[in-house]
Amino acid sequence: MKGSSKYQKRYPFSGKIRCAECGSSFKRRIHGSGNRKYIAWCCTKHIKDASSCSMKFVREDAIHQAFVVMINKLIFGHKFILRPLLQSLKKTNYSDNITKIQEMETKIKENTERVQVIMGLMAKGYLEPALFNTQKNELLKEAAILKEQKEAIKRAIDGSQTILVEVEKLLKFATKADKQIDVFESEIFEDFIEEIIVFSQEEISFKMKCGLNLRERLVK
Repeated sequence: MKGSSKYQKRYPFSGKIRCAECGSSFKRRIHGSGNRKYIAWCCTKHIKDASSCSMKFVREDAIHQAFVVMINKLIFGHKFILRPLLQSLKKTNYSDNITKIQEMETKIKENTERVQVIMGLMAKGYLEPALFNTQKNELLKEAAILKEQKEAIKRAIDGSQTILVEVEKLLKFATKADKQIDVFESEIFEDFIEEIIVFSQEEISFKMKCGLNLRERLVK
């Protein structure tokens, strides 16, 4: 394999660390020399031109430690953090969105019927071609807007359901954990983390698949 795709899935953090300053992804590098080498993750824009982004590197071992602290907080406090969140999501009433979708479908049907009416009038010679084209274009534009609004509501419902599933998954993990974790585990990271946002060499945020964004300090 050639190019950057070769390294896309090589490490747990590949493609998952983003710079809060410029939005660029982070690249894995080896810092230090001799026996003092360590792994660091650096903003790609800063690497190319430090004047365009001031974000400095973060050490991988510091990210590991921050992740362990964050997960242990969730394991320890799942009854106070995750369980109430899950209950809140389950209580969310989707009936309003379902009603809106039904309203959209009714309007789309009415729009289709109006198009058929003006086509019938045109065929019988009751409408001038110019007026027919104007009315038809307006109806088609209205139909496109209605369909997009309907799809947007459906996406919102699907997104809420996805978050609910992810919270259930995280709560199940935290509840069943016999004890807090001692070291970074890539499987746990990949199961629950969508990406990491780096704010500085002292602070990062874990954006979780369940929708939570949890900030942690980095220990140098």
